[in-house]
Amino acid sequence: MRSTHQLAMTRLWQFLPENIPFDDRVELSYERCRSIVQHFNLTVDDVLNITPKYWELHNDPLFFMDGAALTLMTIHYNLCIGTLAMYLDHRPDLKEIIDRLLSFEWNGQFCLTELGHGLDIINMETTASLLPNGEFEINTPVARAAKFMTPTCPSGMPCVSIVHARLFVEEKDHGPKVFLVKLHDGKEMSQGIVSKVLHPRGGSRPMKHCLTYFNHVRVPTTALLGSLERPKDTRAAFFFNISRVVAGTLGMGAVGILGMRISSYIAAKYSQRRRVVDASTKQPREIISFVTQYTPILSTIAQTFVLENLGEVIRDMYVAAKSFTTKHLIAAIFKATVVKISATALPLLGLRCGAQGLFEANQISVLTADMRGATIAEGDVLGLSIRFAIELLLGRLSSPPTRFPKSLLYSHEEGLLMELRTKIASFSDHRSALAERALLPHCQSLIEAIGLRLAYDSAREHDIDTDILDMFVASAIASDASWYLENTDLTREKQIEMEDNAASTLFPRLEDLIERLDVEPYVVAPIVSDKRWKRYVESLETHGGDSIVFDSQEFQSKL
Repeated sequence: MRSTHQLAMTRLWQFLPENIPFDDRVELSYERCRSIVQHFNLTVDDVLNITPKYWELHNDPLFFMDGAALTLMTIHYNLCIGTLAMYLDHRPDLKEIIDRLLSFEWNGQFCLTELGHGLDIINMETTASLLPNGEFEINTPVARAAKFMTPTCPSGMPCVSIVHARLFVEEKDHGPKVFLVKLHDGKEMSQGIVSKVLHPRGGSRPMKHCLTYFNHVRVPTTALLGSLERPKDTRAAFFFNISRVVAGTLGMGAVGILGMRISSYIAAKYSQRRRVVDASTKQPREIISFVTQYTPILSTIAQTFVLENLGEVIRDMYVAAKSFTTKHLIAAIFKATVVKISATALPLLGLRCGAQGLFEANQISVLTADMRGATIAEGDVLGLSIRFAIELLLGRLSSPPTRFPKSLLYSHEEGLLMELRTKIASFSDHRSALAERALLPHCQSLIEAIGLRLAYDSAREHDIDTDILDMFVASAIASDASWYLENTDLTREKQIEMEDNAASTLFPRLEDLIERLDVEPYVVAPIVSDKRWKRYVESLETHGGDSIVFDSQEFQSKL
């Protein structure tokens, strides 16, 4: 993996005080985004074909040091450049624009989601009308058709965007189409385009999400990417138009693993630093020595290593898949699995850092908030799970096969499949209200079960350390403990013992496992060392009194 350690240590990427002005923080995120672009120097082929180099970017810890820069990067590379690249063979005139985007001379955006049409975006209401002179007029006819979330306001550099709109030719609806539109020159919005900056998302790195409106905006004939004709299969054409969202679904899974790598490192180093007075010996004791502290940390580390291995396998499966639907299924399984694990692990690691885990400076709370956004971005996990679970239950799709049919995780997957297939077979219409109530709440669990089994399979096939795999399996069983209790010989006590044995076996190797996470240069949290904490305290706004010199040995000497 190409190292970004030196880049992470530059002033551009170092921790900044939380009270830095909002606009300055947003500007900093754009500068960080530019630094990533320059470092990785991706090509059109990298983006279009999800090459190992492109995947390396999504697995680099630098990518998740600033969630706002990450968001800008994924939109810019994957959604904007990726969509343009799909048309490059037939539109050589796009090369100049793509080159400017690849160098980050221009910023790329992607206007798809509408305020009133989230997952229902196929029914978008933004219109693009063909004019007699061959140009198009893009319009937001109703308030709910405003494009939602994309940061479209002036950012200091020219910005172009992929804009999805429903094409009308001689008042006939030709379905959703894709247009390339210049939004602003870096300072002023293009005529007729209005961008309203939304208030920041709570807890995550700040960026200027927007509502974007088009007031009868004229664009040239060349703005249309694709054909004027109404497609024979409107739904299939629409999914082709948004196919880069599927590549983004894959990428969001990798992002979740980065959050786990960084957070488990911070929690582990803090827990080694932090001491309490042992009630029995009256001597200082590192809190990492408590089973309640080291178990969730070791569990997250094991999950990180197993899921990283799965990510490499999934990327290969995605690239090799022949159909768009299969690619989407693979990406959805990966994202759903990682999101579930990271959404459980990150808040728990934050809690294990006590009150200090709440502060932005210590990173975990921000990473947790950023992951909430990633869960929704590029396809909401629940919506994806429902779509593909129903397809699997109806036999229209199949989950990837296993080489380990006797594994506990495969038994879990098959058990859930049989339960839900029995349920769906009892309804004459799987879309009825009764069927929805019986099936939908369990769809995400099914997709996650498939992902956990795939992770186990790939770990076995690549000879992942047995102790790490045992810890992963114990955590997977704990995620649906009642099923294993009802369907295997794993009693509640045996499940607890399995997790305890796995954690206690790994605990003596903690220092080596922390080292293997390889994220130290990307951690700015002051709680990971006494030196960093001292420097952080010295930087804080101070009122009253002279400087105080502390004896670091004072507490221990008085015990």
